[in-house]
Amino acid sequence: MSDPRPGEFELIARLAARLKAPRRPGSVGIGDDTAVLRFGDRHLLLTCDIAVEGRHFLRGQMPMADVGWRTATANVSDVVACGGRPLCALISLGVPADAPVALYEGLYDGLAEASAHYGFDVLGGNVSGAAEIVLDIFMVGETTRFVARSGASPGDLVAVSGTLGDSAAGLHLLTRPPASPGEEWLRRRHVRPLARIDLVEPLREAASAAIDISDGLAPELGHLAERSGVRLEIDPARVPCSPELRAFAGARGEDALRYALHGGEEYELLLTLPQRRLAAFAPGSLTVIGEVRAGRGVLLAGEPLAPEGWDHLRPPQPRR
Repeated sequence: MSDPRPGEFELIARLAARLKAPRRPGSVGIGDDTAVLRFGDRHLLLTCDIAVEGRHFLRGQMPMADVGWRTATANVSDVVACGGRPLCALISLGVPADAPVALYEGLYDGLAEASAHYGFDVLGGNVSGAAEIVLDIFMVGETTRFVARSGASPGDLVAVSGTLGDSAAGLHLLTRPPASPGEEWLRRRHVRPLARIDLVEPLREAASAAIDISDGLAPELGHLAERSGVRLEIDPARVPCSPELRAFAGARGEDALRYALHGGEEYELLLTLPQRRLAAFAPGSLTVIGEVRAGRGVLLAGEPLAPEGWDHLRPPQPRR
């Protein structure tokens, strides 16, 4: 029998339909990587992300400092995708009775590392009892130009940063020691991902639309195409996969491209931009994987691409 519960994005749409549009002129609500409040020529970027024990991490499977780092990185990545830099954060913490204080100290060690690396301040928050460990971060960033998901135009290029699928492969390596330096690198890509704050300035200058790759390339392509009202045509041969991922997938008899398309928690960037604006990015920092056309949806090698990826409301896939 099919699951009667809505998926993550269906639920968001149903809840958003019960709310009024933002009242403040220049504000942007549900539908982008961050909400936006405009103050003169500045835009405040507001976002939040949550890590729930049993859903996003298992106690003892990775150091709690990594859980803190990863959750902060997810927030920073949302801000970066909108062309901004993070300013500050508030932390809400759910504390189960059976968890020793050392676990929370570990969480905050990771948050402190992320704060120093990305340049934001943790200004306070809230603590409550809970059935499991819950870490929720509310973050504020700022930008002089808000880059939305809705600005792609026919003729633009579609590009991504970095390599894709590494984090999804690294997830499989959490339950056993890495057997090679390549596997250790993949595991590191999962437990210590990096938000692409190094690309903020060129993205703000050149991108017509952008989104971070947190739920998998395939669903993010779908979100961007839908918000911009365009069709994205993607060449699978150009989707960047690392040598480490290709070796890992090959040893398992799998296709690295599937990890790249449907794996999550990359925190790389997906963006569109005119050909003439590519020069804003340093050579090698982006890979062009396709083009924007008039129409709707996403085509991979001319065929519709299913938006399969991470869904926070669906049961996690088994780890092998």
